[in-house]
Amino acid sequence: MSKKPRLIFDGICNLCTTAVRVLYVLDRERRLEYVPSQLLGARTHRRFGLSEARLQGQMHLIQGNSIVNGSAAIAALCELLTPFHLMSQLLRTPQAERLYGWVAGRRYRLFGCRGTCYVVRE
Repeated sequence: MSKKPRLIFDGICNLCTTAVRVLYVLDRERRLEYVPSQLLGARTHRRFGLSEARLQGQMHLIQGNSIVNGSAAIAALCELLTPFHLMSQLLRTPQAERLYGWVAGRRYRLFGCRGTCYVVRE
């Protein structure tokens, strides 16, 4: 099992895969592992008590035995990747979570989706 934090994302969402591509470029030290939710097994679903729909509905960051999702996952990513650590507090607000939820619920209509699952190749 990887010791790196794992970013779980919707591998067919254009917005999500674009965000992951940008994060991968910014993650020069390769601190993160990028995993499309479509490739997770039932063990991960059970471990964190997440349905497949919930896994695909927002980004999740798994660090050890803890998981954060939505805007909190984005805030945690900002803390891990310089120079964005200063933005993390702005993303830990109710307004940020509402905005994240609004965009996440409409991401396919706003940004479209891929015909195949995107997998980060190192």
